[in-house]
Amino acid sequence: DRKKLQAKPLNSAVDDWVGRLLALVSSDMPDKCWVGVDLMGVTCQECSSDRFFSLYFVWFNSLLSHIKNPESSRIVRVVSCTSISDLITRLSRFTNTKKDAVSHASKVIFPSLNYWRKNLQRHYG
Repeated sequence: DRKKLQAKPLNSAVDDWVGRLLALVSSDMPDKCWVGVDLMGVTCQECSSDRFFSLYFVWFNSLLSHIKNPESSRIVRVVSCTSISDLITRLSRFTNTKKDAVSHASKVIFPSLNYWRKNLQRHYG
């Protein structure tokens, strides 16, 4: 019973952290969004396995939306790619989610290649 009572404030604190993190990631202000995306990458690496499995799909879609959005700033896109890499790397470490990791990676490759192709065309004509 003691462990359950001690775990409850910790779970509440983690829930608060995740809520604030998602608010930052969805912010229209590029500096707040950038910080949220960067912290999401760290959170993906450091959170418990249970928490990771319950939220990785939400986190992945939040990050992918920045990569696909042509209005996202360059720094937000780059950091989103890095954070998605962290998420997919962690996901691939579990035998039961390796296929999910490959599937999610394929969703990132094409939008990223399109973005860089357009930038190269713009700069090198």
